[in-house]
Amino acid sequence: MTKIYISAIILAVCTVGKLNAQTVNKGELVMMGDTQFSSVGDFNNFATGDVINDGVFVVYANFNNDGIVTFTPSLDPNQKDLGLLHFKGTKGPQLISGTLPIELNDVQFENKSAQPAFLLTGDISVSGTSNFYYGIVDNSNYNGKIVFEANATHDKASNQSFVLGNAEQKGKNEFKFPVGDEGYYRPITIGQSSQDGKDYASEYFKKNSNDKYPHNKKEDKILLINDAEYWKFDTTDNVIDFALTLEWDENTTPGDIIKNLKDDTSIGIIRWDEKDKEWKSYDVATDTDNKTVTAKITKDGVFTLARINKVLPPKEEDVIVYNGFSPNEDGINDYFFIEGLSIYPDNTLEVYNRWGVKVFETSGYGIDGNWFKGISEGRATVSKGEKLSTGTYFYVLRYKISKDITREKVGYLYF
Repeated sequence: MTKIYISAIILAVCTVGKLNAQTVNKGELVMMGDTQFSSVGDFNNFATGDVINDGVFVVYANFNNDGIVTFTPSLDPNQKDLGLLHFKGTKGPQLISGTLPIELNDVQFENKSAQPAFLLTGDISVSGTSNFYYGIVDNSNYNGKIVFEANATHDKASNQSFVLGNAEQKGKNEFKFPVGDEGYYRPITIGQSSQDGKDYASEYFKKNSNDKYPHNKKEDKILLINDAEYWKFDTTDNVIDFALTLEWDENTTPGDIIKNLKDDTSIGIIRWDEKDKEWKSYDVATDTDNKTVTAKITKDGVFTLARINKVLPPKEEDVIVYNGFSPNEDGINDYFFIEGLSIYPDNTLEVYNRWGVKVFETSGYGIDGNWFKGISEGRATVSKGEKLSTGTYFYVLRYKISKDITREKVGYLYF
């Protein structure tokens, strides 16, 4: 086996073919610390090839790996230019391919040609820092993966450089996924987890989710769903317990979601519930200075931003009629109480005796002490102002829950 050890030099290697210059490794290629090795043409590591990069490896063209590409795990993570693979293309796109993963300490993407500048059909594993200096890494239509190991980080992600497609992370540290779409960097951030041995993946889509996840299927408190973007977030076994943060951006997030918020509305995070087939919301913390919304989540899935009603009217079944009271002025259960009705001030109540005679009628029941206390009151009632006899009465309650929807409850009450 041929072995090449490179130490304390800068070397460019080319094997010239008929059409293109390329660098081929079929043996063992070792780059020592403080060394820079450059491949001007395509780099091809054959199945028999081993590459150990403890220095700086600069690649100006395509990179294919069918063998072993790795680094020495004991490298000092705080020292720069150790185990760095620098994709520095001048033409695009650069193809990163191969049948085996490329194991890297650090990686830097730098290619200012037409975007996306990097097509990822193979796998990249980063243990140190991924520097998104310039250039979009596209694996959206390919089988390639970029995996951030347990303590990996990234730097300088922007609208000019991010992962177009799926990004993966291992471990339980807080992590911001460097994902985006259509020229926009739109990260999703997860908090630190208490669970070991899990893998996480995320992808951002600058498109309407309605076709796959209907926006008319939602909780009542969700007023308006983001129709321009959404995120997918997946875990190893679907069960999680940490915070998830989304950011809003005036260039991608519809103004109807983030602008002209009133006291009773807010920006929220919602998730498509695959079991119930509807969008569900979370209680969130909002940071308007950093334009972020954070929620504690326990499941993965499809997430997006939404406009939320902060004061949710109770469901119809939450309007509870307590049909027994004792109007003896002892301060205990002295009036006909209906729980939850104050949320629906546009209401009417009618009370009839056992002969069908109306003895009480009012609107805005439950507002400002407007209660039925066993006294005949209201328009067109008999014996107005008189205390009614103990017995069984019949009530009709109507209340509007929206402009076009009125609910009705009927039943008996006793005093």
